Amino acid sequence: MITPGLEHSGVQDEDLRWLEQAFHDTFGASAEAAVLLKGDASDRKLLRIRGGGNSAIGVMGPSLEENRAFIAFARGFRASRLPVPEIHAVDPRERCYLEEDLGETTLAAWLDSHREGDGIDAAAEQMYRDVLDDLLRFQIDAADAVDYSYCYQTAEFGTDAMRFDLAYFRSMFLEPLVRIPYDSSAYVRDGERLISLLLESERRFFLYRDFQSRNIMVRDGAPWFIDFQSGRRGALQYDVAALLFDSKGRLPRDIRQRLLEHYMDGVQRRISIERRSFARLFEGFAVLRLLQALGAFGNLGLNKNKPSFLTLIPSRLQSLAMLVREAEIMENLPNLQKLLLDISGQPDALHLEFPES
Repeated sequence: MITPGLEHSGVQDEDLRWLEQAFHDTFGASAEAAVLLKGDASDRKLLRIRGGGNSAIGVMGPSLEENRAFIAFARGFRASRLPVPEIHAVDPRERCYLEEDLGETTLAAWLDSHREGDGIDAAAEQMYRDVLDDLLRFQIDAADAVDYSYCYQTAEFGTDAMRFDLAYFRSMFLEPLVRIPYDSSAYVRDGERLISLLLESERRFFLYRDFQSRNIMVRDGAPWFIDFQSGRRGALQYDVAALLFDSKGRLPRDIRQRLLEHYMDGVQRRISIERRSFARLFEGFAVLRLLQALGAFGNLGLNKNKPSFLTLIPSRLQSLAMLVREAEIMENLPNLQKLLLDISGQPDALHLEFPES
């Protein structure tokens, strides 16, 4: 059994034995080494297992529903020829599975060598275009390739899911981190108004839910996709907003706009849209996504012992301030707009201490 370095990792012997056998059954070679990978915000444990010149990723997930969703969606997308990892084997207990190893380079890491000043170079912009082209394949072309009965959170990103994200931002960010007073009733009223506006969007597409640069791998110069297990039906705008306002991407405004135009061109080749209305809803979903991200950073930093996530807050507040100041949809949400501008514009607005580097 492979144990060096895993003794205090929380990996259970029974799971490791199953993964070693699955690796042998898949490749006809014994597992010789296993390295525990960093899981970011996930509660899953990931192992890179190597042996006989082969490599695979072993996944051990505490949530059986989450495991089932990822496996079912991966198989559906794989059948539609989308670039997602092949599922090599699944534990009968559904606690573990062995999947294709897509390498170690996330889009977030790849971008680090493609920066130009405050922006990105031409190769990186083209990579984003390729990613957006693939996103449309997930959202529209293969929307019916997955079994939505495996959605383990909500079947649709609708009223309840949006309301949850707004409450999450309030409980994980506003209440523990914001010093300045705010009117909670006004926050709820404008939140409900935002939901009402976003519900104008069509929600018959596949919504990836966490479509960001750490969930995109770059292999042989092309994007591959992971961590789509939280997918459900929803609006097109949410995922593109998640990518273009991703904390790791740090896209300048002009490039973000060009990429949005490219994405809308791709949408229009598939379905009919009114571009101004689509862009207006994109801005609204971008606000909601940034609030969800800030709530997640607060939760991970304060409650899950991952303080490095707190360092992502200032850049997200900067993006949020620019967005809520200029977005047409915010004209209908004056209280929320003022609150978010106050938080992002006052140096002492937050109780925020960064971890030592």
